[in-house]
Amino acid sequence: MILSAHQPAYLPWLGYFAKMASSDAFVLHDLSPIGRGNMLNRNKIRTADGPLLLTVPLDHRDLRAGLPLNRIRLVDDGWARRHWRAIQLAYRRAPFFADHADFLADYYRGEYSTLDELCRPFIEYCVAALKLDCAVHWMSELGVTGFDRRSIIPLLCERFGARSFVVGPHAGGYLDPVGIDSAGIELRVFDYDHPRYRQSRPGFVSHLSIVDLLVNCGPGSADVIRGGA
Repeated sequence: MILSAHQPAYLPWLGYFAKMASSDAFVLHDLSPIGRGNMLNRNKIRTADGPLLLTVPLDHRDLRAGLPLNRIRLVDDGWARRHWRAIQLAYRRAPFFADHADFLADYYRGEYSTLDELCRPFIEYCVAALKLDCAVHWMSELGVTGFDRRSIIPLLCERFGARSFVVGPHAGGYLDPVGIDSAGIELRVFDYDHPRYRQSRPGFVSHLSIVDLLVNCGPGSADVIRGGA
């Protein structure tokens, strides 16, 4: 079995789902703190004026306290209405916008207390839309305890009986090579080569939210995702 993991993220980019596509099982680590400089509560869409960063405001008290993602509260300042409006203006003429508009409208009408509550329905929708043959699990539901950044990979691999674990190209900062080697785990480095795809505006802009791909390529999005792996 090939296993991979990542923190839940808002409107993730293509590489996030390509990593899932490369795995048999994927763990959403909602027990992790968000960390500094992370993009977990924000991502970009493409507008007529260029890329626009959509950011969900988080409770700074929870961030300062280093709380895990499933306890970091959202701040309701009207962000959902603004984000949905921005997506509509950016993509209403995209060829497959209508295919996803009902879900997105319901998504932005939803009520979410924490960051993981916000991320879950969107990620699950994209897994289905992209037809990813990957079992998705949430860390908080696995019953795995007593872990830190260095021990989590061996613990997760033991939990799933996995012998291969997919990591990003900059994972060296938190890996425990001794523990991983002793557990007989093969590390597979996933360095995503972002594919080009048809966008409704001239030119190509990469590293946008998966929303951009879905509304521009529709059923062909699954093939595009795998094209950069």
